[in-house]
Amino acid sequence: MVQIVQRLSPGGIETLSLDLASRLPGVNPVLSLDWSTAQIRAHWPATASFSVEGLEKPAGLQPAFVLRLARRLRALKPRAVVTHHIGPLLYGGLAARLAGVPVVAYVEHDVWHYGAPRRRQMARVLSALVRPRVVAVSEGVAKVVRGGMPCCRVRVIRNAIDTDRFRPADQNAARESLGLPLRVPLVGTAGRMEEVKGHDVLIAAMTKLPGVHLALVGHGSREGALRAQAAALGLANRVIFLGHRGDMPAVYPAFDVMCLPSRNEGLPLSVLEAQACGVPVVASRVGSVEEGICPESGELVPPGDPAALAGALQTTLQAPRPADLRAFVLDHFSWDRMVAAYEELTDLPRP
Repeated sequence: MVQIVQRLSPGGIETLSLDLASRLPGVNPVLSLDWSTAQIRAHWPATASFSVEGLEKPAGLQPAFVLRLARRLRALKPRAVVTHHIGPLLYGGLAARLAGVPVVAYVEHDVWHYGAPRRRQMARVLSALVRPRVVAVSEGVAKVVRGGMPCCRVRVIRNAIDTDRFRPADQNAARESLGLPLRVPLVGTAGRMEEVKGHDVLIAAMTKLPGVHLALVGHGSREGALRAQAAALGLANRVIFLGHRGDMPAVYPAFDVMCLPSRNEGLPLSVLEAQACGVPVVASRVGSVEEGICPESGELVPPGDPAALAGALQTTLQAPRPADLRAFVLDHFSWDRMVAAYEELTDLPRP
């Protein structure tokens, strides 16, 4: 099987594609439309142990790139091509059909971009031209995709995480290894520092949480602005920037609460990973986040509302640590279930 992503850089979709490639039988390359292989390795050293390839697609709409990708797929001769998101479906889906690949699948992880009329039209046209096997990572995503691709059946295959890696651990030891303060309430978040992730809302909420510290994991174009915001609000001594971390199983246990303040999301892996480590989650009520939050302990708030976010964080920090978080993840987001579903998807006879 070949998977195609837009850009193979650290992120939830990209991590999932690598994990899936490693768990399915055989060699399963992951192709990145953007960047060269050298750029991918430089930005994400962990990819060194995977079969990855950067295709260096030029910026903008590139119809001729479909032919180039089709030639590459003919050389690889996969039994299936799985594209993640609409851009990879445009190039990878058409190229796979030209290359005669038996099974072409399209996985949609979030649907906020379906709000743009041009994207909806693209989805409708591609569904008719490519006739992919369509996968949504949640029921919420599936509902929107069914409206955009009415000629395709939409399966739901929920994301999964490695619960052997993500598990509870000693909090003090975790904080000591990261240089984080002990014996203080600590909120953590992990994700790309971009506008859509809402870090600015979380930092604003911290002004209403005296004595609480915040640890941010990740890099992105908004990092400088977020550092300036924290300093301007007098929070520089309580907001800690940890940078990108490749050892998140060792990071989540340091948190008292995991926060996801995003403005848009699909079904993010970070909330599943945190709960598998026994850490409760406070998140924005966007996309399919609600489907990934334990209903007995998670808190959901409107996006872009620092006051509501601060209130939910305070409530969660003051509540006893819930005991059922890991069981929730084990019951609903296991790798065995997900791998079996993708094996079935890619081995089904062509419709």
